[in-house]
Amino acid sequence: MPDFGAKAQIVQFPKFLDERGNLSVVESQKHVPFRFRRCYWIYDVPGGELRGSHAFKNQHEVIVALSGSFDAVIHDGVEEKRYSLSRSYYGLYLPPMHYRTLDNFSTNSLALVISSTPYEEDDYIWEREDFCRIKSAWTPTPLQYAPDTEGNKAPDLAAVKAATIDDCSLLTLPRHSERSGSLTSLENSREIPFDVKRIFYLYDIPGGENRGGHAHKECHQMLVAASGAFDVKVSDGKNEKIYRLDRPYYGLHVPPGVWAEELNFSSGSICLVLTSHEFDESDYWRKYSDYLAFKRG
Repeated sequence: MPDFGAKAQIVQFPKFLDERGNLSVVESQKHVPFRFRRCYWIYDVPGGELRGSHAFKNQHEVIVALSGSFDAVIHDGVEEKRYSLSRSYYGLYLPPMHYRTLDNFSTNSLALVISSTPYEEDDYIWEREDFCRIKSAWTPTPLQYAPDTEGNKAPDLAAVKAATIDDCSLLTLPRHSERSGSLTSLENSREIPFDVKRIFYLYDIPGGENRGGHAHKECHQMLVAASGAFDVKVSDGKNEKIYRLDRPYYGLHVPPGVWAEELNFSSGSICLVLTSHEFDESDYWRKYSDYLAFKRG
C-alpha cells in the first residue's frame, strides 16, 4: 500500500486493459488506507457546475472521475491547491481536515466518492472560515490499520448450491436530486445487504460488447449502470433471467452461487460493481461447465 500521510495526494489504481473494456479496482486498506463505510456517486451535473464545499473532522475519502472531468480545489489550512481529475484509474485521497470544493465539471461527468465513515452531519464543516479556525488548533491522529477480525470463513457450499435466480434482487437506491446534479449514496449493510470491501468499474466499453460470465462461491455483488445501460443475464443452472440496468440509482444484487454475465453495453457505459470480498481467484467459477458440475453434483 502507498505511504499515506496527512496530506492530499493523487493515487493511481490498477488498470487492466481488455479489448472488451478496461477495468480498475479499489480495495479497502490496500489501494486506500481506510475501510469502506460509505460510497456515493454524483451524476447529471450541468457543465461548469460546482459541488461539495466542505471539510470533514474525521472522515477520509477518495474521489474518482469515472467519466468526464472536474477539478478538486483543496485547502489544507495554509495553502490552496487545484487537482484536475480526468482519468478513471486515478483518485484523489483526502485525509480529514481538508476543505474541498469540486468545480469545473464537464458535461456528463460522473464522480465516485468512497468514504471511511457513515454519513454524520456533525462531522461536516461547511464554512471555510470555520474550517480555518478549527484547523489552526487541530492535531492529526495517525491512521491505524484495522485488521480484518472476521477472518477467512469457509463458504456455505450447501447454501451456494441452493441459490437460485430468485435470490437476485433489483433494488431502487437512494437518489438525492437538485439543480446542481444528483447523488446516490450507499452505506454498508444499510442500503445494500453486505459490507463493501472492493469496488471495481468497467469503462471504455465498445457499444454492444459483452462482459462478465462467472459466479462466486462466497462473494456478493451489487451491479450498477453508473452511466449508460447494459443487461445482466443471471442463471442458476436451471433457469435464466435478464435484468436491464439503465439508471444510476438501480442496483442488482447477485448473491454467491448465481452465474452472471453483462451483455449489450451501450456506448459510453460504466459498470460499477461493489463486492463483499477482496479479490480471490479461488472464489470464482469462470467456466460455466465447472459451475454446472457443482450445482448439479
